[in-house]
Amino acid sequence: MKRFAVAIEVALVLLTVPSAPGAGGRLTAPVGLLVNGVRNPLAIDVDAAQFTWMSVGDRRGEAQTAYQILVASRPARLATGRADCWDSGKVDSDKSASVEYAGRGLPPTTRFWWKVRIWDETGQASPYSVPAYFDTGPKEWTAHFIWDGTSNLNNFAYFRKVFPVNRKPDLAKVYVSAHNDYLLYFNGQLLGRGPARCDPYHYGQYNAYDITKLVKAGRNVFAAIGHWQGNWNDSGVNGQPGLLLETRLAFPEGRSLTIGTDGSWKALTHTGFIETNATYFGGAGGKNNRAAIQFDSRREPNGWRTINFDDSGWKSATVVARPGYHLFAQMAPAEREQAELKPVSVKAVGGAWLVDFGRCIDGWPKLTMRANQRGDIVRVEYFQTSGERKSSGWDQYTCRGGPETWDAGFGRHASFQVLRITGYAGELKATDVRGIWAYSDADVAGRFRCSSPLLNSIYRMCVRSAQQNVQQGMISVDANREQSPWLADSWNIGNVLLYNDRDTMMLDKVVRDYAAEQRPDGDFYACSPAAKYRIAEWSMYWPMLLWQQYLFSGDGALLREMAPHLAHFLDWIRRYQDPATKLLNPPGWRISDYAGGNMPSGGYNVATACQYYEDLRIAWRVFSALGRTNQSRKYLREAEAVKAGINSNLFNGQYYLARTDRKGMFPLASAWALRFAIEPEALKPKVLDAILKAGRPDIGGYGGDAFYSGLFNAGGGAFVVRDLARYRPMLKENKANWESFDVRGEVNHAWTSYPGYLFLKYICGIQPTSGGFATFDVRPETGGLTFAEGAVPTVKGLIATRWEKEAGGRFSLRVTVPPNTRASLYIPRSPKRKLTITESGRRLWPVEAKVEDPGVLAVHGASSFINCVVGAGTYRFDVQNSPSAGSIGRS
Repeated sequence: MKRFAVAIEVALVLLTVPSAPGAGGRLTAPVGLLVNGVRNPLAIDVDAAQFTWMSVGDRRGEAQTAYQILVASRPARLATGRADCWDSGKVDSDKSASVEYAGRGLPPTTRFWWKVRIWDETGQASPYSVPAYFDTGPKEWTAHFIWDGTSNLNNFAYFRKVFPVNRKPDLAKVYVSAHNDYLLYFNGQLLGRGPARCDPYHYGQYNAYDITKLVKAGRNVFAAIGHWQGNWNDSGVNGQPGLLLETRLAFPEGRSLTIGTDGSWKALTHTGFIETNATYFGGAGGKNNRAAIQFDSRREPNGWRTINFDDSGWKSATVVARPGYHLFAQMAPAEREQAELKPVSVKAVGGAWLVDFGRCIDGWPKLTMRANQRGDIVRVEYFQTSGERKSSGWDQYTCRGGPETWDAGFGRHASFQVLRITGYAGELKATDVRGIWAYSDADVAGRFRCSSPLLNSIYRMCVRSAQQNVQQGMISVDANREQSPWLADSWNIGNVLLYNDRDTMMLDKVVRDYAAEQRPDGDFYACSPAAKYRIAEWSMYWPMLLWQQYLFSGDGALLREMAPHLAHFLDWIRRYQDPATKLLNPPGWRISDYAGGNMPSGGYNVATACQYYEDLRIAWRVFSALGRTNQSRKYLREAEAVKAGINSNLFNGQYYLARTDRKGMFPLASAWALRFAIEPEALKPKVLDAILKAGRPDIGGYGGDAFYSGLFNAGGGAFVVRDLARYRPMLKENKANWESFDVRGEVNHAWTSYPGYLFLKYICGIQPTSGGFATFDVRPETGGLTFAEGAVPTVKGLIATRWEKEAGGRFSLRVTVPPNTRASLYIPRSPKRKLTITESGRRLWPVEAKVEDPGVLAVHGASSFINCVVGAGTYRFDVQNSPSAGSIGRS
């Protein structure tokens, strides 16, 4: 079954009857409460609260028509309906994502409680939700940045602070940041690591922890490790080192205690981490982005994280001024240990132990020594594929002697499938070595399965690789070269996260990172936070990221805040537009394809022009959503002019040229146009046929997203399914995505992870069409497969589809639509085929007089498809062709 773009509607043939009042019984209370995209956030920026919730129910057509939000300073007040902070009253609206707070000013470092109820389309009110809470963060910090008095590169410092408490508090919160990284302990227990990678001068980040249950009456202790790299190239910002911590304890009857970093903290300069003569890894732009961890356990003070440790020999911490740092509450998920993996093999080879984990992961080793003597050096070398290939550096450990475990979980992480361990005394048993798999938290709820085992394996690998490439930011984690936050990587990885994870806030941070470092001329850097490089095609992904984040989050405030950045960028790039052809030739490093592809870059390029067209259309949508009609219309006119310029100057009637001065056939060039539906509709089959006739193209890791998107968008799914065989080497070698489709490049690089979202977007057909999935399309591309099923977690709930080609020309499509959203389903048709569509046994097409169903809202007949518009509910559509029409769904 080929997937068709929206055509002009030729018939409106069915409208449904409204649902019966009160159908389905009592309305269920909302669930899934979020504030600023996070469940019960421990810190948000003051006066920036936004509320999101989900409706629950299986009644067809269920939709919210109004809501009421209550916010109170105490749970008891909320329970009795005394909303002393904000009572929204009954608001007639179907909005349930990112509703902005409109109450009295909220004081900093305070907890607030809230709940919400809704009204449905029958006027029935739900019960209130179970209460949730959110905390505001500090507005003015009383703490000071501290360090250990040193300023050498690759700098590690230990800090301690003991303080007494007479009684347990009602609430105890910690706010903490560092440049670059920290590990924080309280009373010997690890609280976490952070902050997310950031530019502290523009959009620094701090974390918050609730330590109420850990505080003891009597003595308590904070212990922290701080780390400063200091010489990053494109992996981050080289500010000055510092640790900042402030804890606030609230006691009954309004008493409070504040403790912050200052000169009374104790610092240890010479730790177990060896800082001198550092060995750095990485190449090209990633030079110096990771240093080897060299740890001497003989220098590590026993029990220094505990309360009773004697720190009298430690010196006072040095207060350091960091007036240019600007910190914001981190809403992106925290990074932590996610799994402890067992090796698949442990072998003694040539005086070393080779430990293989079966696939390439990002993290660190955990190694227990039982027979090593004091002063023995154990070295761990990292390899990203089997056979000790693709080296990614080493770390080493100097033993204290006796049984001891090295858990190398600080500093930049390594990328490895195989460990080569030397200096280990005795036999290394599988129980004494583990691979710690670490990445930022991900609540994965997306899923995909189809009739191709290869595609199923590719999907799992891509989702896994995308997850492990989120290390305090979206980076290419290959430790052999980069570990850098690239904008194009953020598009590919970010979409995999959006389509599979419940949490959307990592992409929100990426959008803000680039906006914070936007150049004065309006261009965006290629790496942020880092403020490095200029690549025009990658700059143009920023508007696409902004709009994608809005589609998944519904955050209108983000659009409002980012609109000036969008306009500034478009003003900049417009300077390089040819007034006659409307094509672009911007300056800087030009990449139309990269890492293996052969499509020409630079000049008046089809990729650049197509992205510019899409960016202008996004500006039209953004300013339309903000109600700024004149600006939105201006951008739409500009977009249409660019589209006409592309078709006049880069289209020869059969395929698209890569550049105005290159007449050869490059399949990727035409795919760029198909990706954004730039081609004349009547000529789409001809363009697609030109790509198919060209055979398997030479595309790079970067170009694959555009290539597959364009083919899926034009109904070329069968070709894509065959072409995906190029992923087999990744699955065979190390089960991780590579930078390109050639093992000579980076081999733990989620640039090529885009099938992790493309399968859900195109094969399952799930595509949002308005903010927060208020509406979405289901446009499955079925070429090359016999069935597929998948699900996408959204702020409205889980959207699921399953389609299957059946015997006798039959085709079935099952769809689950969450409450308070609406789906448009597109079923291809041919004028030569007699088509019958039933839903749960009731005929929808050919049209009947009416359908007594509150969920089916309309059926539209057009020349190339039947469009069914449905509300909430679970549906089964059965499509039958007459026997003379042949088998449906064949590409």
